Amino acid sequence: MEERNAWRQMAWWFGGIVVGFKLWTILLAILFSAQWPTVWYLALNHVAWVAGLVLLVWGPITFWYRLVRMRRRRRDLLRAEWEISEHSHRW
Repeated sequence: MEERNAWRQMAWWFGGIVVGFKLWTILLAILFSAQWPTVWYLALNHVAWVAGLVLLVWGPITFWYRLVRMRRRRRDLLRAEWEISEHSHRW
């Protein structure tokens, strides 16, 4: 388990460094470019990166949302199973 956490931490660090370097490079390119068409070209050229990040994050977010929704439904069903209505008739 500890080795798995180490690999996960290394993956997050590597991904963070790659994304950080990419953002820093784009920021410098935008700051030192003298023309707006260059800025637009750089911004539109990174639409694929943004779409890739959205797709990468979409799966875990969807899983988490469904997990929370199912846990809430399970909690409600368990509560409803043990609730006794006040108007129950005894024979």
